[in-house]
Amino acid sequence: LRGDTIKAPDDMAPPFWKYHTGGKRLAISSNHLNSETLPSYIQELEKFQPQLLWVYPTSLEALCGLSEGHVFQLPALKLILSSSEVLKTDLRKKANMTFRVPVYDYYGQAERVSLATSTKPNEYYFSAGYGKTELLFSHGDERQDYYHIIGTSLWNTAQPLIRYKTGDQAILPKNSSAKNVEEICYGIRPFIGISGRESDYLISPDGVHLMGIDHIPRGVDNIVQMQCIQHNLEKIILNIVKKPGYSEETRDQILRQARTKIPQSLAIELRLVDRLERTKNGKAPFVIRKFNQ
Repeated sequence: LRGDTIKAPDDMAPPFWKYHTGGKRLAISSNHLNSETLPSYIQELEKFQPQLLWVYPTSLEALCGLSEGHVFQLPALKLILSSSEVLKTDLRKKANMTFRVPVYDYYGQAERVSLATSTKPNEYYFSAGYGKTELLFSHGDERQDYYHIIGTSLWNTAQPLIRYKTGDQAILPKNSSAKNVEEICYGIRPFIGISGRESDYLISPDGVHLMGIDHIPRGVDNIVQMQCIQHNLEKIILNIVKKPGYSEETRDQILRQARTKIPQSLAIELRLVDRLERTKNGKAPFVIRKFNQ
């Protein structure tokens, strides 16, 4: 359940999947998953009986949120493997409860300079044999610190990248010592997680980069997902995939929490959608800016 292109995104008639490798692999479209198509997704998953579910976190979030109350009949399933997007801790717990299997998460990049793996919430280890990782302090908040991830590939002889700044940030315990940071780089001490690309920000009319936008939906009930779209410096669009209990109170809470991060100079429009907007590679970033600045 990742970025496979199965059919045109506006073709909402099943099937939304293709079989590969003699029927041993089932590729399911992330682009077509919504409340209306969910029953056919569940039916095909239960028919196929996967042993491994390989997902984009946003697709897993949609599947878990939309199917709330459904008990999946997947006795063959042993593991969920998440990669290519940031896996949130609350989603990991929800997926574990929904499917009753462990959720493993891989962090990497298309540039292949650094790799980290996680088998437990808030516990990631860099793989020292994959690439040399350096961590450069960026900033901190009241609970934790953020470090730029800089990687040098140890295996790509065709296109070596040396001290490549990935644009991602690692989350470390507050006031980690230099020794602890070094141990994290070598993969012998865990770190808390990945905060995602530094490009996950909005821009105010006066040019300020608005950070921490992913905090807006925290604690909001009755929504499956949220996404921020910015076309210009005048307005932000919040795409909302709702649950049945969505109400005016939910809407008001979203707007209140949004205003803690977004100034009054930026108008906010809420749009109820059946699925998030995805990029060409099938990912659904939390923040999409559609202009250059």
